Amino acid sequence: MKKITTIIMTAVVALGVFAGCSNGSTDKETPENTKNVTLEEIHTAVKDAYGENYLPNMEIPAEMLEAEFGLTKDLYAEVIAEQPMIGTHADRVVLVKAAEGKADAVEEALNKAKENKIADTMQYPMNLPKIAATKVVRHGDVVAFLLVGAINENMDATEEEAKTFAETEVEKAVEAINNLFK
Repeated sequence: MKKITTIIMTAVVALGVFAGCSNGSTDKETPENTKNVTLEEIHTAVKDAYGENYLPNMEIPAEMLEAEFGLTKDLYAEVIAEQPMIGTHADRVVLVKAAEGKADAVEEALNKAKENKIADTMQYPMNLPKIAATKVVRHGDVVAFLLVGAINENMDATEEEAKTFAETEVEKAVEAINNLFK
């Protein structure tokens, strides 16, 4: 009986090790495991995921990309970045094709921008759940900063309901992007 238990336990441990090494669904894929997807295709997929609830409608200029996101021009080969024209909305969609060898630095910059947004105490209270739900998604040399989603019209939502709504909304963009790389 001990021998059978040992064999079963060894198999379970081996499966756990192999599962940890698998190329499952992650936000950070290596370039050789990604498809050749353009930023324009990603942008279209994200916009389509929200329809009329896609609020960003104004390009974010290079100076603001550097100031708000830490993205200097040497870090990217191409970028599509948008925010709403109306300043009360926090939405930002930044899609970056990193310059060769710079994807880690781009991902780091966008994660730092996410942390800065979350820590910024000068935000409209209605935007706090959406900001907290921000995602940074990476597939090879393509990195996306996703602070996006419909406006929660439920003014009586509890903090937990508002959080869930915002997380569900941003997940639409994450799913739209991940589906392009399948």
